Amino acid sequence: MNMILDSVRNRFMGRLFLSLCCLLLAGCGSSPDGPERFVLSGQVQLNGQPVPAGQVILMPDTEKGNKGPGAVGTIENGYWKTEPGKGPVSGPHIAMLNGYADTEATIPGGDPPVLFTEYKTEINVTADADNVDFNVSKKEK
Repeated sequence: MNMILDSVRNRFMGRLFLSLCCLLLAGCGSSPDGPERFVLSGQVQLNGQPVPAGQVILMPDTEKGNKGPGAVGTIENGYWKTEPGKGPVSGPHIAMLNGYADTEATIPGGDPPVLFTEYKTEINVTADADNVDFNVSKKEK
């Protein structure tokens, strides 16, 4: 059983690391005078219930001609937000969400209980879009 948990955790951490590396590389070479970045926030729900913790990773959709730095928002108590000066640029984005049942691991040294990982959807960031809600649907097993 521990081998299975270790495998799942290693895959998850590897994907999270890869996503974060992509975001960091997307931001390389930008200066304080770089593209305008927007602060976004909103609600995150799973099957109509607030998601306690997690991340919203926003990656410019290069297939639709958007480029620039990505952004990461933190989910806390059903709400997410990006930090000022570190939000997304305008244009189409792919949003990848990871949701957790808690901020703390149930096993010392482990990860928090996972509700869902790599839920993907598309959003369009505009100058007047500051509130973006996500409603994740997941069928019960």
